[in-house]
Amino acid sequence: MSSKTDQVSIDLAIKIVGKWKETYGWIPIFAAFAAIFMAFLTGANNLPAPFSTPIGSGSLTLLKAFVMACVIYVPGAAFASSTSTVNALFSYFLKENQPSEGFLMWSLVVVLITAAIWLALATYLQLPVSSLQSIQGALLGTILVTQGFGYIPLWNKNQNHNFIGGGLVWIVLEWTVAPLIAFLCAFVLFALMKVSLLRHENAEKRILVFLPIDYGISAGLLCLFLMYQVLPHMIALYSWVMIVAVAVATLIGALLSLLVVVPLAMKKLKAVKNYKTMKRNMTKSSDHSKSKCIESQDPTFNDTKSADDEAQFEEALKDFMQMRVLDTVYEEDERSWGSPDSLVQEPENKLAEDQSSASQDQSNIDKSTSFRKLLESTPNQLVQSHTRNFQKIEKATPTGNAFQFLTGSSNSFFSPVMEYDRHTLIRHALAEKYDDVEDFFSFPHLIASCIFALIQSTSEVAAVVSPYGAILDVFHYREKYSGNGEHVGSIHVTWWFKAIGGFAAAIGFFLCGFRVTHSLGGKLTYMSNSRGLAAQLSTVAAIIIVTKIKLPVSTIHALVGSLVGVGIADDPRNVNWKLLFKFMCGWVMTIVFCSGVAYVIFSVSIHSPAYVVR
Repeated sequence: MSSKTDQVSIDLAIKIVGKWKETYGWIPIFAAFAAIFMAFLTGANNLPAPFSTPIGSGSLTLLKAFVMACVIYVPGAAFASSTSTVNALFSYFLKENQPSEGFLMWSLVVVLITAAIWLALATYLQLPVSSLQSIQGALLGTILVTQGFGYIPLWNKNQNHNFIGGGLVWIVLEWTVAPLIAFLCAFVLFALMKVSLLRHENAEKRILVFLPIDYGISAGLLCLFLMYQVLPHMIALYSWVMIVAVAVATLIGALLSLLVVVPLAMKKLKAVKNYKTMKRNMTKSSDHSKSKCIESQDPTFNDTKSADDEAQFEEALKDFMQMRVLDTVYEEDERSWGSPDSLVQEPENKLAEDQSSASQDQSNIDKSTSFRKLLESTPNQLVQSHTRNFQKIEKATPTGNAFQFLTGSSNSFFSPVMEYDRHTLIRHALAEKYDDVEDFFSFPHLIASCIFALIQSTSEVAAVVSPYGAILDVFHYREKYSGNGEHVGSIHVTWWFKAIGGFAAAIGFFLCGFRVTHSLGGKLTYMSNSRGLAAQLSTVAAIIIVTKIKLPVSTIHALVGSLVGVGIADDPRNVNWKLLFKFMCGWVMTIVFCSGVAYVIFSVSIHSPAYVVR
C-alpha cells in the first residue's frame, strides 16, 4: 500500500513540475534576450572607458579598438569568477520575501529591462554611468514593491535587511571613494611626469629611464589584480606568495622593457634627430645670400644664434597663440563676430559699403582667420571640414556619387572623426603640448588600457548577465526558494553565455559606443598619450585599492575621476566643469530612474489580476 502511495505522490509531483515549466518556461527565454541586450548596452556605455583615451589621443581607431575589445572581453567575461560581489548581491536578493517563485523570476526580468532602458538613455545623452549601479537601483525598486519604503537601509544592512549594495550610504561611497582615489593618483602622477619628464630639456633622454619604470608598474598592477581578484577564487594563496609574485612581475616587466623597448626607443630617437638635422640643413641652404655670407665668417656663433632665435620665436609664437585664444574668448566684441567660416566666405561685393563698415568687416575677417588657423593646429584633425571650403567643384556622375557616398559612409562608420564644439577646441588649443615625446607614450598607453579592459571584463561585463543565471536557478530549482531562502547559494552562469555577453558588449561598443567615447576622449579634457597613460594607470590602481578594502567601485566613475585629475594637473581651465556636473547628475539619476521605473513596472505586474501555479 505504501509503495502505491509513493507512486501516486511521484506522479503528482511530475504533473506539478510540468505545469510549472509549461507556465513559466517563456521567462528564461525572454530573459536570455534581455540579458544579451543588457550586455550590448553595457558595451555602448561602459566599454568606452578603457578605449576612450587611446581613441581621443589618436593612438587607436574605433575599428582597432573593437578588435581589441573582442580579444579581451570575450575570454575575460567567459572565465570570470562566479563569486563576485554582484553574485553575492543576487544571493541576498533572492532570500528576500517574494510573492511566489514566478514573480521572483519576473522581478529579475524587470531588473534587466529597467537597467537596459537607462543605459540606452544615458548613452544617447553621452552620460557614462555604472551598469552595476543600474542593476542595484532596479533591484531596490522591486524590493520596495513587496516591503515598502520603510525597508530602505541607510547602510548596506539593517535588522531586517541584508541587501549588499542597496544601502544609500553604500551607493554614495561608490560615487565618491574610487573617483577621489583615482583623481589623487592621476593628479600626482601627471604632475610628476610634467616636472621630471615632459617639460625637461632632456625629455628625449629621460624617456629612456621612464619606460622601464612604466612597464614595471603596469606588470605589477596586472599581477596584483590577478593575485587578489582572480586566483584566490581558484586556489588558496598565502600573502607572502602574492607579494613575491607582484615583485617578480614588476621586475620582469622592467627587464623586458630594458631589453626590447628601450633599444627600439633609442633607434626612434636617432631617426627623429637625423630628420631634424636634415630639415635644419635644408632650411639653411634656402637662406638668402647675405645670411650665407655671414654664416661662412663665423659658423659656430651663427649656429648658436640661429638655435636661440628659433627657440625664442617658438616661445613668442606660443604666447601669441594663447593670447589670441584668450582674446577670442573673453573680449566683449566676440558676440558681434560671426563664425570663422561665415566670415571667411563672405562675398566680396560687401566690401563696397561705406569706409567705416568695410574696415570693421576686414578687422573681423582677420581675427576670425587667425582663430581658424589656430584651431587647425589642434589634434586629431578636428576641423578638417574648414580646409575644404575652396575645393574645385567637378562634374558629378551617378557612379561617382555612389562611390563617394559608400567611401564617406565607410570612413565615418569605421574611423569617425571627433568633432568638438568651439569651447572644447579652445580648451584644446590652450592645453600644453609635448609633441616631441608623445609618440613614446603610445604603446604604454595601450598596455594600460588593455589592463583596464581586462579588469572591467571580469568585474562588470560578466556580472551584467548574472540576473539570467538567477532566473535559471529559480526555474530549475524551485524548491530552494519556496522557504525562507536558507538554501540559496551563489549564482553560477555558464561560461559560454558569459562569453556571448562579452561579445555582445564588444558589438555594442563598436556600434553605439562612440558617443560616450567622444565625451570621455576629449570633451571632458584635452587628451594625449601622456595624459591618457596617467589616467589609465591611476584608474587601475584605484580599482584595485578600493576592491581590496572591500568598498564598492565603478570602473567608469573611477576613470572620470582620473580624467579630472589629469586635467587639473595640466590646467584647471582645461576641464569642462559643466560636463562634469552633468556626469554627476547622471550618476544620481541612475538610482532614482532605475528604482522608480522598476517600482512602477513590477508594481503593475504584481498587482494585476493573475493566477498562481501550485
